[in-house]
Amino acid sequence: MGQPRDHHFIPVFYLRQWHDSEGRLYEHKQVHGGRIVQKPVSAVATGFQRDLYTFPALGAEGFDQHLESKFFQIVDDEGAKALHRFIKRAPVPWSAEARSGWSRFLLSLKVRHPDAMEELRIAIPRLWGRSYPPSQTEYEKIRKPGDPDSFEAFLKRRDPNIVHKITLNLIMRAIELIEVGTHINGMKWKVFDLPKSKHDLLTSDRPAHYFKIKERDGFISLPVGPRKLFVAANSNHVFQSLMGADQTRVVTEVNKKVVSQARRFAYTRFSSSNQPIIERHFGVAQEPLPLFPFED
Repeated sequence: MGQPRDHHFIPVFYLRQWHDSEGRLYEHKQVHGGRIVQKPVSAVATGFQRDLYTFPALGAEGFDQHLESKFFQIVDDEGAKALHRFIKRAPVPWSAEARSGWSRFLLSLKVRHPDAMEELRIAIPRLWGRSYPPSQTEYEKIRKPGDPDSFEAFLKRRDPNIVHKITLNLIMRAIELIEVGTHINGMKWKVFDLPKSKHDLLTSDRPAHYFKIKERDGFISLPVGPRKLFVAANSNHVFQSLMGADQTRVVTEVNKKVVSQARRFAYTRFSSSNQPIIERHFGVAQEPLPLFPFED
């Protein structure tokens, strides 16, 4: 059996939290003219792109599907275990590995999107192709007659797939940023139940909100179900503010942020949920391109 080619940039285990009793949720997307259309789907049938994470040139070496079948499989397995702990309120203390797994999943939501992947596939080879002076200096010391002028060209002659391998490696490293991941691991984590809200939480293809995470009042929020909100904060002050706030207001503000960041899809548990917010705010505050502002 071949490898799956429908690569999900919105993990199936995550979207299933919005399934109704019939195993479906509602996908909302913006079409020509700005109109929002919706349709019932299962989590498996949405939020994917054909061959999104494939590197065909690496097929002969068995790495063409590595990003999807190995790396993201691990990221999502660890993320699913962590989400289960949140939902079930597991009392067992978090291990360092479990916290890192959830932090890695949070970071993956920023990188695995088709718009981000397209940028990275273009930018990384371009950056790699620039001569790095220290490496070039050392190469000049050992360069032999007939060797290419640049160190990068020398490496590419030895391994024609070197650029694809570097691109693959750096995409994984972008999700495993040690500095950011370590900071998230050290933040205070809490899942808020919001049963008194008049509305459900929705989600989208850009569901995580990062707010000044290096500052005292910085936080990360992510809806993890129609009535559950994950928050990582640097200070208990953030939690206290949320606990003292009207739940409907909290949900409304989170929904505005989540849907305004949407690039392709927003999702609700029911067909009529939050329709005015979706129609008014869909994609109005998308992250500006490029998502990864490499210097030229």
